[in-house]
Amino acid sequence: MLLGTTDPCYYSAMFKDTGKRIENLWLLYFAADLFALAASYYGVLLLRFHSIWGQQLFHLMNQLIGLSKTADMGGTLETFYVVSAPRIIILLAATLTLLYSMLYMYSGRRFINKRPVAWNILQANIMALALLFGYFYLTRNVFHPRSFFVTVMFCNVVLCTLFRNIMDSILKWLRAEFGIDRCRALLVGSSKESEAISSTIEWNHPHGIHIVARMILKQETPFDESLAQMKEMALEYGVDMIIFADRHMPAAQIMQVLQLADDLHVSVKVLSDTMNVLRDQQRNTVDVIHGIPFAHFAASKINERLEYARTLFSKIIAIILFVALLPIMLIIAILIKIISKGPVFFIQERIGVNRKPFRMYKFRTMHNSAEEIQMELEEFNESSTGLFKIKKDPRVTFIGRFIRRFSLDELPQLLNVIKGEMSIVGPRPLPKRDFENYYEEWHYSRHSGMPGLTCLWQVSGRSD
Repeated sequence: MLLGTTDPCYYSAMFKDTGKRIENLWLLYFAADLFALAASYYGVLLLRFHSIWGQQLFHLMNQLIGLSKTADMGGTLETFYVVSAPRIIILLAATLTLLYSMLYMYSGRRFINKRPVAWNILQANIMALALLFGYFYLTRNVFHPRSFFVTVMFCNVVLCTLFRNIMDSILKWLRAEFGIDRCRALLVGSSKESEAISSTIEWNHPHGIHIVARMILKQETPFDESLAQMKEMALEYGVDMIIFADRHMPAAQIMQVLQLADDLHVSVKVLSDTMNVLRDQQRNTVDVIHGIPFAHFAASKINERLEYARTLFSKIIAIILFVALLPIMLIIAILIKIISKGPVFFIQERIGVNRKPFRMYKFRTMHNSAEEIQMELEEFNESSTGLFKIKKDPRVTFIGRFIRRFSLDELPQLLNVIKGEMSIVGPRPLPKRDFENYYEEWHYSRHSGMPGLTCLWQVSGRSD
């Protein structure tokens, strides 16, 4: 049910909304950061070379850090810093952008709680300065005066914080006065946590998010009906985001909501205890509401050029790795052939993108008759998820245990990546036997993307 009005025109009557969205919000903040860095660099350049007060300031700074006198900042250094300005700014910008990204400073609408922007900017600039000084130390560089870069980074912290606040103010003004970049949200849930989310959003409308409709989930209503109503409301109100707040909702239903959001090409935020896996195992930074993770999933975008670029990139990386690792693969192949009878490679039909089967290559790690005796071992299966897993599988050879331990048996799948059947990173492709053991429709969402040579599960303890 809806809380408040059921009139679809209510939102447009209360708020201006042109329907125009800024697709890449991070670009505006990146531009602000770049402008702040350039202003800091050229500002310090003018201060040091064309200001008596600036020269005195630098002399004092050098005395504070233990230098007896200020380095000669004559015409040679001035010419170098002017001519090399674009190169230095680009290098500093690349380093800072990477550090800002690691601190989620280009996260768009990922967070609704206020982020420590000034503190993150300070951290990133200190880390960049440490990297720069480390480079000077390792290369025994005595050409560059350290105080110059300390001052640039100090100014950059101040200006970057200022420019980002200005950018926030401009965006708020555009949203309030012209209705540009308003994000329509549907809030689903009736718990105290959903009320906290509603209060937070309606208080300051983070990143232009506005709740245009609310829906209460009733326990007596089948979830399929609630999902259909959710879809109807999302289409009726033209929402850009679904906020799903029910801490006790099972994973199966959460996955159905994610699938709905994917079908509608809208982003979704999920508040649930189930999302603890992202915070605790994946070490993902998420909002926390009343101690519960509030995870954001970006809207899926169909971009054929981007997908083509990703596929091409994966193929190039796979070719480079294949050539580089070819000697190791030859040694493994010889050992397999010597230790056990049978072919070097194990070729098995796996289920790929959009449920299409393909032939996947691996180094053989089991005895030649492994597939034939699997049925006899089904009763010893230790997996309760439909997969076939035995920790001490008697079918595995001695050399097989070694190469499995280090995932070396997966190296031939670089050929599958080169053929365009797999990518470097993605969900592991399942055997037909495991695929046929699915028991809920949402499980098939695993196959909506390209399967990968490695994935989060594989590097996070596997079946453990």
